[in-house]
Amino acid sequence: MTSRSLAKTPAFIWLVTLLGVGHLMLVTATGRLRWEHVAADAALLGVAWAGPRTRRFLFGGFPLWLTGMLLDSQALWLFLRGPIHTGDLWVWETQWFPAPGGVNWPQWWSTRSNVVLDLLCGFAYAAYLYEVFLMAIFFFVKKDARFEKLCWAFLVVNAMGVVTYLLYPAAPPWYILAYGPGPADLAALPSPAGTARFDALLGISYFAGFYARNPNVFGAMPSLHAAYPFMVMLFVWRDGLKWRVATGAFALLVAFSAVYLTHHYVLDVLAGLAFALAAFLAVELAFSRKSAPMTVSMPLTPGGDTRA
Repeated sequence: MTSRSLAKTPAFIWLVTLLGVGHLMLVTATGRLRWEHVAADAALLGVAWAGPRTRRFLFGGFPLWLTGMLLDSQALWLFLRGPIHTGDLWVWETQWFPAPGGVNWPQWWSTRSNVVLDLLCGFAYAAYLYEVFLMAIFFFVKKDARFEKLCWAFLVVNAMGVVTYLLYPAAPPWYILAYGPGPADLAALPSPAGTARFDALLGISYFAGFYARNPNVFGAMPSLHAAYPFMVMLFVWRDGLKWRVATGAFALLVAFSAVYLTHHYVLDVLAGLAFALAAFLAVELAFSRKSAPMTVSMPLTPGGDTRA
């Protein structure tokens, strides 16, 4: 059964429906209900039940919805996370990727910001997520199988990231600059860090509002900011040099921005790239196995052969 035909089956449609309604009940019961939850759940149910044309979007749209719910619900299982690491990455970063003066790169950039980089890196940090969605829509309109692959890879890389945040919760550079490397301050509020300069330059509060909703301060490793655009580059690599250069340049800009804005270490960025590659390969393998023709062997018969 193909992914598109699976998305049209009553069982899958009812599964999606139950998850959408169940999620709405969960956020209501936990006092976290916002208009975004209602909009996302309503959109999911609308796609599932509106008709055959919209259901073509369902198998790809479903993992996007799951990703949003996964990230939004992190606060519910933070009690499961291990000991919080504050100084480890700071020390390793300084040893393995030293900046001039014997400090690490996030620390070095924290005292050397400038307006041009603030605007450029702020734009990259604002656009990194939209690149994924725009590319997914582009693939969907073209009826390209990469639409579903990209959406599922997006879910996989985020799931890997969330699990890592529980197994190895780590403080980002901005936290160390503000609170030091001592015992973790669980009352520390999420911070826009260097992106606050972008908000100030444009007179907006985009990043202040975005990070105010971050349920997990100690989620530095890996950098999913670096993972997303690198994964997009992997999916369009076969389309030629122009696509490679454009997406590769943006991936490099986001990776640099993560360090420049003191949100991540170089180590976080490298881990994000590795996670993106792993998610890409896992989804490619899963889809190739699903689409491979099935070979049926016939029992041996006198005078016959065993080919299907």
